[in-house]
Amino acid sequence: MTTMTDGRDASLLTKRRFAPLFWVQALGAFNDQVFKTGFLVLLTYRLAAEMGLNASLHNTIASALFIIPFALVAPTAGMVADGVDKAKMMRVIKALEIGLMIVGAIAFHVQNLMLLYALLFLMGAQSALFAPIKYGVLPQYLGPAELARGNGIIQAATFLAILLGQIVGAKLVLTPYGVTAIAVGVIMIAILGFIASLFAPPAPPIGTPPKVDWVLPRAMWSVVRDGRKIPKAFRAILGIAWFWFTGAAFLALLPPYALEGLHGTNGVFILLLSTFSIGVAIGALLCARIFGERPAVPMAAWGAAGIALASVALWPATMYWRASIDFAGPLIEFGGFIGDPRSWPILGCFAVLAACSGLYVTPLNVVLQVEAPPEARGRFVACSNTVDALVMASSALLAAIMVGAGLQQWDVYAIIGGTGFLAALWAIRQGR
Repeated sequence: MTTMTDGRDASLLTKRRFAPLFWVQALGAFNDQVFKTGFLVLLTYRLAAEMGLNASLHNTIASALFIIPFALVAPTAGMVADGVDKAKMMRVIKALEIGLMIVGAIAFHVQNLMLLYALLFLMGAQSALFAPIKYGVLPQYLGPAELARGNGIIQAATFLAILLGQIVGAKLVLTPYGVTAIAVGVIMIAILGFIASLFAPPAPPIGTPPKVDWVLPRAMWSVVRDGRKIPKAFRAILGIAWFWFTGAAFLALLPPYALEGLHGTNGVFILLLSTFSIGVAIGALLCARIFGERPAVPMAAWGAAGIALASVALWPATMYWRASIDFAGPLIEFGGFIGDPRSWPILGCFAVLAACSGLYVTPLNVVLQVEAPPEARGRFVACSNTVDALVMASSALLAAIMVGAGLQQWDVYAIIGGTGFLAALWAIRQGR
């Protein structure tokens, strides 16, 4: 990571107006993924066989349960964030995370599927409360010329934290004492996140605080309606939504793709996940250098086209690998997979897809922050979260329907990822 940053990036990480937010976000993303991935790997490699479940179907259900609260909770959370000091709200949310992680530790020990599903939903709700702060507060902490770099760093750190959390969750959960280690670990990380939030500088509301609508469905409609009134900001919101529509399908089906598609162990799953997360981080960090400090929506077309090309190319790469595999034999370990040259096209597709994802979404986040009215940034970020959550839930449902209809994971990847060609054309048209 240090090779991809310059002195200006490093200086942001030493400043109180940025560093606490950086660590709060990174630790929160790490914790979410330790719990979520530990559950998904436990479900895929143990509970599905014990209970006779369809692993692909239940992976998509679990992913949807984590995402749906963003549509329900984020709109009201955005209204609250625009009317209070965002740093104080951050501390309350991180304290709530500690309580959830204590309940999560119990859920992991009893390994009750319904309780684990309920915790995923509640964790999604807690993350939705924090979402309007994460990006809404950046323009208050950073100058206009720092936004592209700040967003790139936050985006990169988030995906690297997701990666580390997923590796830890996947590696630990199937070991003899893995459940206990995860239970203790998520509580300790939540405490560290709360401590980091104590150092965040004040971020008071700008302008008159909005009236908070506690009727969640009505609040959803309200933030989307208001978001449409600023076309430039709303176009960025729509572009970001497509990124999460595609990403939700890829990540939800990744564990069964590694197991059923590639006949690999969870080590192969971790390798694919690492390739994806590191690629997104590199793409995000390169955004300011490639597009400058003032990105625009049409710049995202390059990333969308790259995502589409890599997604479509993954189909023949997967078929090439499967043609040589003995599916009646033992699962392929990490070393056996990466040591076989026939796996390299698959890894190459994931690397290109990921780097282009970082190049695609980072400029759109900057455009949203710049174009949203300062006094309503929380609500505009909440609008983005709401639309993202709706399309991610739709993506998970669509992927489940496709899998239920007999399509394989790599078929779904090619179909959904291939829509990037349409996203690229849409982004280009926004410059006209």
